[in-house]
Amino acid sequence: MTSREASPTDEVHVEVADNPDGRFYELRYGDQAAGLLVYETAGSRRVLTHTTIRDEYRGQGWSKLLIRFALDDLAAKGATITNYCPVVDRFIEANPGYEQLIDPDHPGNWGRSRG
Repeated sequence: MTSREASPTDEVHVEVADNPDGRFYELRYGDQAAGLLVYETAGSRRVLTHTTIRDEYRGQGWSKLLIRFALDDLAAKGATITNYCPVVDRFIEANPGYEQLIDPDHPGNWGRSRG
C-alpha cells in the first residue's frame, strides 16, 4: 500500500509505503527518504518501536502523515499493534479512534503514563 500526498511544492510529492522486508514504513519526499516508522512482526501484530523524521523535514507534520498511513494500513490488514514509540502514543491520544488497534494483551507502553 502506498500513498501520495501533495507537497509544499507542485513538482515533488510525499509518498509513504510499507517495506515489510525491512520492517518499516517509509516516508519519501521526492527521491529522498525523509522518515521511518520501524516495527517488528509478531504474528498479525506489529510492535511499533520508533518513528524518526530527518531534521530538515521536521516541523511540517509529516510524522503525523507517516503514522496515520501506517495505522490505517495496519487496520486494513486486520493487524493489532504493540506500541513502544512515544510519538505514536501522542498521535493516538490526539486521535482516539486508533486505540482499537492496540492489542489489549500486549499494549507495550500504551496507557502507562495515563495512570
